Amino acid sequence: MSAPAVESHGTGTTIAGGSTPTPERSGASHRPLPLIRRADPDDAAAIARVKVETWRTAYRGLLPDALLDGLDPNDDAAFRHRGLETLSPDRVAYVADLAGTVAGFVTAGRERSGRHPGYRGEVYAIYVVERLQRQGIGRALIRAAATELVRRGLVPILIWTLYDNPRSRAWYEAQGGVAVGEKRELFAGHELHEVGYGWTDPAPLLAFTRS
Repeated sequence: MSAPAVESHGTGTTIAGGSTPTPERSGASHRPLPLIRRADPDDAAAIARVKVETWRTAYRGLLPDALLDGLDPNDDAAFRHRGLETLSPDRVAYVADLAGTVAGFVTAGRERSGRHPGYRGEVYAIYVVERLQRQGIGRALIRAAATELVRRGLVPILIWTLYDNPRSRAWYEAQGGVAVGEKRELFAGHELHEVGYGWTDPAPLLAFTRS
């Protein structure tokens, strides 16, 4: 199964070269192969579209409708554009490019809060649009991010997801993640209850599987 939507807010093949398509899931032989490549500022609008679309499908029933319906991809695009223009050396961003269309993205870097001293790396966000899930795109994206975190020495790795999102939690547990903590943060006036999954050994995140 492809990774469900997840983002921690903080308030909130060959992959490394970004030039080789990832393997297809068995049974999807007629689907085009996604290209996992580094994101650039020109991808900002597409990344924002993926985020808003995925929030509205994955988080419906978990977050208030007013919050989801009020998300503005234009605001998020401006934020993403600035971030990609000034991306620090200890952060990475990848997109899954499917025939010129961004189908998903991942961002990662140094653990941000400083409240988890055992974890040096963090996957900040990973999203795949719902209609393209269950094709291995999420696994390919997380492998790209984990590869770069390992290369920078930013391990162990931490990922946060909504506590009440059983699909997302089951996916991380299937990838070898262990729940290591919880937090509550405000986003647009709504409290988000999140659970953190940790990998002291990043090997499960580095191995591409067609799940």
